Amino acid sequence: MMRGTQEAPRLGKFFYAVILPEGKSLPVLVGLDDKRVHSITHQDIAAVVSDYPATTIKPLRKNLFPYHQVTRTLAESCATIPARFGQIAQHGEEVFTILRRHYPRIRQELERLHHKVEMGAQVFWQVDNLFEYLIQQDRALKGLRDRLLHRPSSVTRQEQIEFGGRLRDKLQETREKVSQRTMASLREVAVEAKVDEPLGEKMAMNGLFLVRKEQQQHFTEQVEKVAGLMGEEYALKVDGPWVPFNFIEHIELGL
Repeated sequence: MMRGTQEAPRLGKFFYAVILPEGKSLPVLVGLDDKRVHSITHQDIAAVVSDYPATTIKPLRKNLFPYHQVTRTLAESCATIPARFGQIAQHGEEVFTILRRHYPRIRQELERLHHKVEMGAQVFWQVDNLFEYLIQQDRALKGLRDRLLHRPSSVTRQEQIEFGGRLRDKLQETREKVSQRTMASLREVAVEAKVDEPLGEKMAMNGLFLVRKEQQQHFTEQVEKVAGLMGEEYALKVDGPWVPFNFIEHIELGL
């Protein structure tokens, strides 16, 4: 008696992104399973897809790498909204229906990103000992530290914990003040701005900015101007331009 063979899943469409082509041809790109990437168009927007079995997909490196490579390459040449990883439509008609049904919302988001880049501005403390610097800036905190130092043998664990908590609060408070002051000046030359988590102990602010492409130089000049107004204990760094992934809302097939 012959054993039944399991039928292979039929090919669906792996969903990478929605783009605003502006008449440009889609670049030659290879996606998952070495399949050629192609587009499905509705009016002036297009979904970028490739053939892939209509089944679930795991977020393994071999899958994530081509997904990120395709979306980044697209975003370098036109306004792009990446799809959340792992979305596979049953067929091209399903993708087209999403574009048609949600065209106004998608088009508005693409317009928001059109001709814009992401810039970063970070503020760092340039001090040898950050916590000693913070203590010296707060008379009450310095007084508490000095009192504890004068009786080291009798300092309780609870007192150490409380002092550490006050020191962390001072760090957070100072970061917020630096961020508010700096962001207020840099928002003037950005379309949108947000503060991200600091990367490292000595980073006082990690700012992200959505900037018009023609305003990149102006943004850099504004960062230099702000840096000149800050004390010597601070340093500002500007980076970018980058693809504005921190300002993008990912597309869902089930919108």
